[in-house]
Amino acid sequence: MSQPTEKRRIASIELLRIISMLMVVTLHYISKTDALALPGDEMTPARYMGGFLESFCIVAVNVYVLISGYFLSAVPFKVSRGVRLLAQVLFYTLLIPPVLRAAGLPVYGQGVWKAAAYFLPVSTEHYWFVSAYILMLVFSPLLNAAVEKLQRKALRTVILLLLFFTCFLKSISPVQLVTDRMGYDFGWFLVLYLLAAYIRKYGLRRLEDPVRAACVYIGSCLATYGLHVCLHIVNEKSGALSYYATVPFHYNSLLCLTGALGFFSLFRCLRLRENGFAAAFSRAVAPYAFGVYLIHEQIDIRDRWVIWMQTLTGKVRQGSPLRFLLQALVTAVIVFICCALIDYLRSRLFKAASRCLRGSRIASALRKADAIFAR
Repeated sequence: MSQPTEKRRIASIELLRIISMLMVVTLHYISKTDALALPGDEMTPARYMGGFLESFCIVAVNVYVLISGYFLSAVPFKVSRGVRLLAQVLFYTLLIPPVLRAAGLPVYGQGVWKAAAYFLPVSTEHYWFVSAYILMLVFSPLLNAAVEKLQRKALRTVILLLLFFTCFLKSISPVQLVTDRMGYDFGWFLVLYLLAAYIRKYGLRRLEDPVRAACVYIGSCLATYGLHVCLHIVNEKSGALSYYATVPFHYNSLLCLTGALGFFSLFRCLRLRENGFAAAFSRAVAPYAFGVYLIHEQIDIRDRWVIWMQTLTGKVRQGSPLRFLLQALVTAVIVFICCALIDYLRSRLFKAASRCLRGSRIASALRKADAIFAR
């Protein structure tokens, strides 16, 4: 989403964007195929595998925000960046419905109130991530100023206090706290942004080693899975801890945060060979990763794509964990490729439109707005 400060994108971080989006698609596949055991559900072999996959993929959203905070905290705020993002969002929320209607499929926006989800995607949380992300963008110049002005110890203290109230307390509380949104809000994104800005400016000494970073990621994910299984068994036998059994998979849980930090730090340490295939592939594909999210989570698509994909991969069988693993991985790759190709075509249209509007009043106004913050 955000752009690196270097003229050339960092290949390892671009690869991380791709992998993170594949994880997001996998998370959605798990939830929409009833492959994650919720309190009261029977633990089947496929749900054991679903929980295992979820434990290793749940860090993806936090990683995406960390990437944005890491780079956006190093560059001036741009109004045009938010406008481009909003234009990309509206492209899909407004154009997918008529395409589906032309194909004879019903759409969500029947009536004035429901149609607002297409025209006001941020305010209606058409995509909860986009709503939280854009609000984070609006706050970013204030956060950047704080990061630059505060001394290291002061900034670290603020971050630790925020983590105490937004992450640590909820991770040990057996009941849901009134202020807790489980990480599905811009408040948690602001905390991650500050944390990423701190890492950019001062580093994270304990995670500068790739082996240690990988161990933190894997250890956090395995601990998440262990908690998930144990808490589910306790709930199944006693009926207790029904809320707390869901906490390991909240974005602002402590283990999800440490796992995300380990995964992000691992790719910070990774160096792909310049001019090699992996670096070229990552830089070429990563710009379309966010389009994958916007397409497969569009309100008229999100409950259909799994059904469409099951015509290729077959329905999930609760007694076949290895088959479920293969189905999930194949589905994630196919969805990513198809959606990325669509977003590539969208990007070509946007580039053509940008050239046409370069001398327009709108473009001039955006340049002037960007210049305010550049000063």
